[in-house]
Amino acid sequence: MVTIPKMRTRLLQGFPEPQADLLAHVFVESYDELVTKAELNELTGVVNNLAHSVQDLADAQQELTQSQQELADAQQELAHAQKRTEWAMADLTKQVGGLANALGGSIEDFACDLVPELLEKYWDMQIDSAHSEEILVGNRQREIDVVVRGTIASKPVLVLCEAKANISPTEVQRFLKTVDKVRSARPTEDIRPLFFGYKANRTARELIVNSGAAMVFTRGVMIPEQDKAA
Repeated sequence: MVTIPKMRTRLLQGFPEPQADLLAHVFVESYDELVTKAELNELTGVVNNLAHSVQDLADAQQELTQSQQELADAQQELAHAQKRTEWAMADLTKQVGGLANALGGSIEDFACDLVPELLEKYWDMQIDSAHSEEILVGNRQREIDVVVRGTIASKPVLVLCEAKANISPTEVQRFLKTVDKVRSARPTEDIRPLFFGYKANRTARELIVNSGAAMVFTRGVMIPEQDKAA
């Protein structure tokens, strides 16, 4: 560090004492001023750099805030879209359910009209009634799609009909078990199963034929002839 005594000592080598004192003070004060300005300039540069950094950070924060808002808006829009989808699915399920009920009812109505005519033709059955009915199966009542009551050769006959748009093998087996339970509860009655529908796969048709039951589908009628005189 430059001091006045050190500078005065050096200046005394070439200048008188009064001049050396004056010059020493001037040089030291000037040196201190120069150092102060340099440091001030350096500090100013640091402050400027810091100001730029703060501004960059503020800009980045603003962009982040904007991105977060856009993400929140997108999530909200997605939530609304999902809600609309759920409403649409619920409405579709309701419509399909209503269509299925309507379709099932139309099949039953069609069966009530057509099955008696076919039984009259193939079995010479005298029809008394044909409609859906609750039948005691085991220890509970079960609604049968179509119950046809009548006589063949003056003997009472009860035809239980399962009406479905598409009859599956599982439905065939289940309905045959139902008929067996009814037969067990009414051993003296002539009770016959019949399947009515738009279609059934090969396995379902084979189960029906092998069981001796009758079936009426859009592809044709299969009513066992041996039942005619039963």
